[in-house]
Amino acid sequence: MPSNALPPGPKGTLLAGNLREFVAHGLDFYAGLAREYGDLASFRFGPFRRVFLANHPDLIEQVLVTDAKHYVKHFGVRNYMPVLGNGLVTSDGDFWLRQRRLSQPAFLKHRVASYAPVMAELTRAMLDRWRPGMAVHVHTEFGQLTSAIALKTLFGLDDPGDRAAFVEWLRTAFQLLTGRFRKLVNLPLWVPTPDNVRIRRAVRHLHRVVDGFIAAGRARKEPGDDLLSRLVAARDDDGSRMTEAQIRDEAMSLYLAGHQTTALTLTWSWYLLATHPDAERRLVEEWARVLGGRPPTTDDLAHLPYTDAVLAEAMRLYPPAYLTGREATKDLELGGYRVRKGYTVFMSQWVTHRDPRYFGPDPDAFRPERWLDGLAKRLPKYAYFPFGGGPRVCIGNTFASMEGAILLATVGQRYRFTVDPGEVGTNPQITLLPSNGIPATLQER
Repeated sequence: MPSNALPPGPKGTLLAGNLREFVAHGLDFYAGLAREYGDLASFRFGPFRRVFLANHPDLIEQVLVTDAKHYVKHFGVRNYMPVLGNGLVTSDGDFWLRQRRLSQPAFLKHRVASYAPVMAELTRAMLDRWRPGMAVHVHTEFGQLTSAIALKTLFGLDDPGDRAAFVEWLRTAFQLLTGRFRKLVNLPLWVPTPDNVRIRRAVRHLHRVVDGFIAAGRARKEPGDDLLSRLVAARDDDGSRMTEAQIRDEAMSLYLAGHQTTALTLTWSWYLLATHPDAERRLVEEWARVLGGRPPTTDDLAHLPYTDAVLAEAMRLYPPAYLTGREATKDLELGGYRVRKGYTVFMSQWVTHRDPRYFGPDPDAFRPERWLDGLAKRLPKYAYFPFGGGPRVCIGNTFASMEGAILLATVGQRYRFTVDPGEVGTNPQITLLPSNGIPATLQER
């Protein structure tokens, strides 16, 4: 029988629990729990919200796979529903399963491979706009590029060009919603506090943009075979179509998921390469040997092992999805302890990906070569899980992996980045953003 005692963890205060430590230390809060309390720790957000932190691959697999049907998305994800709505990222149960089934064809392997020419074409257009010596923010550039790719491949639409306003509203919404997650008490969004007014204004703008995507898709003379056309044409079991709100929620979720992960992976990859010239030199040598200056194709990817290793190592050290959580729908057992109904289990890629038990005595070091000798096959399955796992594994993992390799090699053969002096920190929101966008200067190869 599981113990009714709680796993070890910091005591916290009566009302706030451990919220203050979490706000003060961010990612280091989770890392500190793992170091001090081991594979399963326990803490509180506020007086009543009990959270377990699972830090062992077997425990992570139990939550994400073995007991997956008894867990739902946790309170932290639901916090972002004003932006994401009840889409694939936030929904649960039969509704989620239906939406997943509807979206899956757009991410099948042969469909993903067909997107490669569009990825290469839009990347070349970005490169043609760049100039040697140009000052850029790495995250902004790759966010714009992967946004255009997601719109074209998934929705069959050209980028409308007004990306700066959309990105700013998105940043504002996520930053303010993250702030709500870190507070003990929040007033409902309908209460007109200054922050609530800003959130509602940002969400209205984002919805207008996505509604514009949907209207453009509907206006086409012939429906396409893209994901947006599938959403518009979908029917429920009773024959009714998806509501406008449902289509918007799915479009927003898939659009954001379709470009955020790759943009961040490339951003962190170039930051790490810019600060590790030996790794960058080895990468350029691989491209020269295999590609000889031409753009990569899907057939080339199997012959670019170091490119794949760089991306894997960047996602290990800076996983775009740095925290995964599930909320128990019934009393369960985990690591010999009782997870009561309503408790949340967190699993942190940021923590597990830096565990010396799996990644050696220097797990914080950027060493892509660690992936070249079969490490991925030797690791316990959930020691490395940048795309999550189980039934809810990221639907776009194949898309993101191919896109990352093609864009890295296409860009890297023409330009390198010199990162501006100054500390680059992390800004954990729904994904792991760089705190300053990583300002850099372009240098031509």
